[in-house]
Amino acid sequence: MDPVTHSLAALVLGRACLPQRRGAATRYATAALVVAANVPDLDLLYRLGGPLAYLDYNRGWTHSLAGAALLGAGVALAAWKLAARRAAPLSLRLLLSLGLLGAFSHALVDWATADGTKLLWPMKRAWYALDWFAFVDFWLLGLLGLGLGLPALFRLIGEEIGARRKEGVSAGAWVALAACALLAAGRAAGHADAVEQLEARLYRNRMPARAGAFPLPLTPLTWHGVVETGTTFETLEVTRGQSAEIFSTFYKPAPSPALEAALASRAAQVFLAWARFPHVEISPTNAGWRVRLRDLRYAGDAPRFRRVVVWIELDENLKVLQEVVGSGDDADN
Repeated sequence: MDPVTHSLAALVLGRACLPQRRGAATRYATAALVVAANVPDLDLLYRLGGPLAYLDYNRGWTHSLAGAALLGAGVALAAWKLAARRAAPLSLRLLLSLGLLGAFSHALVDWATADGTKLLWPMKRAWYALDWFAFVDFWLLGLLGLGLGLPALFRLIGEEIGARRKEGVSAGAWVALAACALLAAGRAAGHADAVEQLEARLYRNRMPARAGAFPLPLTPLTWHGVVETGTTFETLEVTRGQSAEIFSTFYKPAPSPALEAALASRAAQVFLAWARFPHVEISPTNAGWRVRLRDLRYAGDAPRFRRVVVWIELDENLKVLQEVVGSGDDADN
């Protein structure tokens, strides 16, 4: 998910777990929690190695449970040393708990998205995704924002009327966490219903082999559906209780030596390990062949950097001339 959601979730967790006392110690503890909740996104540095390296390593070890534990502990140790230097000593046990909580929250929240994570790395390199939330979910953001904003507003009102401030955890934060849990449960039920609908119908007399339903950023009751049949991929929108009668069909290419050579390339192997519903198109050129790969899991309104496309150029002897990883509008050209 986006950094704003991870940060707000960490702040709400902090309000729910930490006594609301003013002072440097509380600030350091909260900062450690927020940093730990964002530190798994250090894998963005793989972009320096190019788009292929980023596709290969994105949401890998840093987003696993083992990697989150390592990074969270590192943040806790850094915060402990920094707080001690600034004369605001904190319990290392407390900071370790907060560091692990923040880092694990990142991995688990990303697990709930359509992007998923390699949650069990290094034991398993498989991707795990619940497909409940989009990369940016405005409903989740709203609930987290209310969990932070309403208690602050009530506190200001209390200070204005001279009410005595009580120390302790925030009840508003716990209410926000409960609301987020209910939202997740609703998304889980809606997702299961959407997949069931997709698997229960025929697509021009073609039986579905597998189906996926992926969240849209603004319409929580509507899902982007993708169905694989023996010869095609079908995409359509599905809403609870009904699915669209109009769907788009993407045909699978026939096996060929050119296709086999393209799919054996480094870029294709990395892409196929990442993609959930990979669609491949192959077309002849003056010099040989051109192959395009994209993942139909992402609809046209998905974030640009999620709509990954891979182009592979082959000569007439089936030698790979070029491998290009692009995104966004390139996927539609």
